[in-house]
Amino acid sequence: MRMCVACRRSETKRGLLRLVRDANGRVALDPTGKRAGRGAYLCHQPACWEQALKRQGLARALRVEALHQEDLETLERFAQSLAHDQTPTAAAQ
Repeated sequence: MRMCVACRRSETKRGLLRLVRDANGRVALDPTGKRAGRGAYLCHQPACWEQALKRQGLARALRVEALHQEDLETLERFAQSLAHDQTPTAAAQ
């Protein structure tokens, strides 16, 4: 079981999206869940992504001062794609 850094909901490892900080301090999605580095998990909900990115929850969980601007932009684009993928019935759950 893993916990979303934004909403604190517990879920199976495959039920959450893993982000990883590598040795160079760069943050990226880890779809396999196997990349080396410090990991943090987020729900598939756009609201959790928005909260984690804007309130620095993700940076705290990954133990970095701040996310690189490039990494932040990539993660924000991914969060926006989650919002577009949400259907009205899936968003209500």
